[in-house]
Amino acid sequence: MTQAEGAGVAPMAPDLFVLHHIGIVTPRERYADVVAAVIGGLGAELEDEGEDYELDIQASWIQVPSGLRLEVVSPKGNADGPITRFLSKTGGGLHHISFETTEIDSCKALAVSGGARLVGESEDHAGWAEFFMDPKQTCGALLHWMQALH
Repeated sequence: MTQAEGAGVAPMAPDLFVLHHIGIVTPRERYADVVAAVIGGLGAELEDEGEDYELDIQASWIQVPSGLRLEVVSPKGNADGPITRFLSKTGGGLHHISFETTEIDSCKALAVSGGARLVGESEDHAGWAEFFMDPKQTCGALLHWMQALH
């Protein structure tokens, strides 16, 4: 028995998911400056940018030379949603850590069996099935699992 198992922690599930990206939320008026600072400060490249109409946000995907991907997100309008609520509480900053998987149901079962409270899920959000762990359990960091729908 490992020390973690003896402490009541769920055993690790190797290769069930990998880090996909880390999300940073910024107010609309700082969006371009934050994107430029991340690219310049990390020697990174803009991979893609676009909008998510369902969430009323704009986003830039930034590829860091180490292989890490960052997403900078800002609201497009004033619609009430998770991004505007996060900004009103915090002013912006680290928002989420996203994991990619090909076995979302197994990831969800593992998370729930380990005590995670889920705060949202979608069977198809812009081509991804996804679910989220309650950030109150992780000092405000939103953990997010996602699976591409092919």
